[in-house]
Amino acid sequence: MTADLSVPLLLAFALLGAAALAAPLLARRRTLAGVVNLALVAAAAVLLFLVGYGSLFGPAGHASATLSLGPVTIPLVLDGLAGLFLGIVALIGLASALYSIRYLERFPGRSLRSYYACFPLFLLGMAGVLVVDDFGLGFTLAWQLMTVPAFFLVRFEREAKETVRAARNFLIFMELAWLLVVLGPLAVPGCRFGDALPVLAGKLGQAGGAPLALFFGLLLAGFGLKAGVFPLGQLWLPGAYSVAPSPVSALLSSAMSKTGVYGLIRAFLFMAPAGNPAFDARTWGLVVAAVGAATLLIGTIQAMKQSDAKRLLAYSSIGQIGYIVLAIGVALALALPAGPAVSVLAAAAVIGALYHALNHAIFKGMLFLTGGNILYATGTKDLNKLGGLIGLMPVTAAIAGLGSLAIAGMPATSGFGSKWLIIASSVLAGDSGFVLVVFGVIALFTSAVTLACYVKFFGMAFTSVGSEWNVGRPVQEAPASMLVPMIALTAICLVQGLFPALSVGLVRAALERSEGFLLAGALGSPAVPVPSRALGLGLPGLGGPVSSAAAAPLVVLLLVGLGLALGALLRRAGGSKEVSAPTWLCGYQDLSNANRYTDRGMFAGLRALFKFAGGKSGK
Repeated sequence: MTADLSVPLLLAFALLGAAALAAPLLARRRTLAGVVNLALVAAAAVLLFLVGYGSLFGPAGHASATLSLGPVTIPLVLDGLAGLFLGIVALIGLASALYSIRYLERFPGRSLRSYYACFPLFLLGMAGVLVVDDFGLGFTLAWQLMTVPAFFLVRFEREAKETVRAARNFLIFMELAWLLVVLGPLAVPGCRFGDALPVLAGKLGQAGGAPLALFFGLLLAGFGLKAGVFPLGQLWLPGAYSVAPSPVSALLSSAMSKTGVYGLIRAFLFMAPAGNPAFDARTWGLVVAAVGAATLLIGTIQAMKQSDAKRLLAYSSIGQIGYIVLAIGVALALALPAGPAVSVLAAAAVIGALYHALNHAIFKGMLFLTGGNILYATGTKDLNKLGGLIGLMPVTAAIAGLGSLAIAGMPATSGFGSKWLIIASSVLAGDSGFVLVVFGVIALFTSAVTLACYVKFFGMAFTSVGSEWNVGRPVQEAPASMLVPMIALTAICLVQGLFPALSVGLVRAALERSEGFLLAGALGSPAVPVPSRALGLGLPGLGGPVSSAAAAPLVVLLLVGLGLALGALLRRAGGSKEVSAPTWLCGYQDLSNANRYTDRGMFAGLRALFKFAGGKSGK
C-alpha cells in the first residue's frame, strides 16, 4: 500500500481507537462525551473518505501492503471496491455519531461508557474487515473487533429479556459466520491459515471439484449469514436490528450488512477460478441467484406482517439484501463462458448490485433514524399505537416518505435505478438463462410487495390517526441535531435517484480500480451503462451495443409533473370545488381504536396468500 493511502488509513484507525478511550472517560458529562465522540469519529470519517477517494480516483489505484503487529504481519489491500465500502462505513458512522448525542437522552439514568467505548470500535472493526487481505489472522482480528462491540451495542437496553436474547443470538451467529469463512480456505489443498487472497485465488485455480465446492459453499454460508440471506438472516437479524438503539440499528443495516455483501463479491467475482474446468460458474451463479430471489421475496413478505416499526424495517433489510445477492448470482451465471453482449449484461448486474448497496445504505439509514425519531417522540414503535404524526413531525414524515418511495423502487427515486439494472439484466438474459428471467419477475413482483409494506409503515405511523389518544404525552418534532444527519442522507438519496449516472460512474470506478475482477473485460465495452447521459441509464441488446432498455428518472419525474398539471387544469376547467366534511365512521360516533384499521387489517388478503412465508404477525 502506498504511503499516500496507508498513512491516512492508519491515522483514521488511531482516531477511532482514541475515541474509544476518550469519550467513555467523559461519560458523566453526557453531551460532552457525545461531542468528543462525534469530533473524533468525524475526523476519522474524513480520513476514510480521503482514502476511499484516493483508491477510486487518485493515482495510487490498487494498492497492497502488510501491517506489522510485532512478530505478526497482516496483508492489507485498498482497491476501488474496498474504498467504495469504506465510504459507506464513514458516512453512516458519522451520521449515527451525530444522531446519538440527543437520541441517548432517552436513557437519562443509564451510563454511556459502554456505548461510547464500543461505538468507534465497531466502526474500526468494519473498516478493518474491508481492508484485510486474508481470511486468517487479520480477518479474525477485524471481525472480532466488529462483532464484540456490536454485541454490547445491541445489548444496550439489557434490562429487557428480549434484548438480551437478541444480543446473544447476534453474537452466536456472527461467530458462526466467522468460523465458516475461516474454515473455507482450509478446505483447499496447500492453503495455510493467513494466506493473502491473491495467493489463495491462485491455489483455487489448481483445486479439484470437491475442495472448490466446499470452499465456496462455506463462504456463501458465512458471508450470507452476515448479510442476512434467507433462511439464515431470520435467525438473528430481526431481533438485533429491532432492539438496538436506533443509531446502532442504522449502522447494522446500512454498514455492517454490507461487509457480508463485500465478502460475497470478493469470493465469487474476484476469486472465482475462471480457468479451472472444475469450477462451474453458471451453476454457482444460479445457486447464489436462487438464494437472492428467495431472500428478497420471503424477507419482504415477512416485513409486511410486522406491527413493530423497527422489526418491519429489519425484515425489509433482509429483502433488500436479497436484491444485491440476486444480482451477484446473475453476474456469475452469465460470466463464463459468454459472448460479448451477455458479458455486458453480467457487468450491468454487478453495477446494479453495488449501486443498490449504496442506495440501501442511504435510504435504510434514513428509515432507521426515522424509526428512532418516532420512538424518541412517542416512546413506542407499535404501529397500532401511532398515526397522525405527519402534522406533528413534518420533517421526519417527509424523510420517511421519500425513504419509503426509494426502498419500494418507485420511478425517479434511487431505488428505481438500481432495481431496474438488476431486474433488467435478469430479464434480458433470455435464452442465456431462462431461470434468471423467472428470478427477475420475482424481483419485480417483490417491489410491489415492498411498496405495500411501506404504505403500511408510512400510513399507520404518519397519515392515520391514533397517537393522539395512545401516546399519552405531547408529540413534537425531533431535535435539530437528530434531523441534520437525516436531511444530509435525504439529499444524497435525491441525487442518487435523479442522477443515477453519478452513482454508476462511482461503481464503475470502483470495479475498474480493483484487480482480479471477473468481468473486467466487459467493463471496457461502450454498451455497459455509463455516466455519459445525466438523464438516465441504458442496457444493451443481446445482438450488439444497441440500447434495448433505458431508464430516465428525470424524464419520468417530468411526465408525472405534466400529468399532475393537466389534472389540475381539467379540475379547474370543470369548476370543481373542495368540500370539507367529517370522516364517515360507518355509524360510530367517535373515532377510536375500536374503529380504526390495525396492522392486521392492511393487505389481509395478500398476507393470507403468503401465509407459507412465515414471519409472526404483530398483535
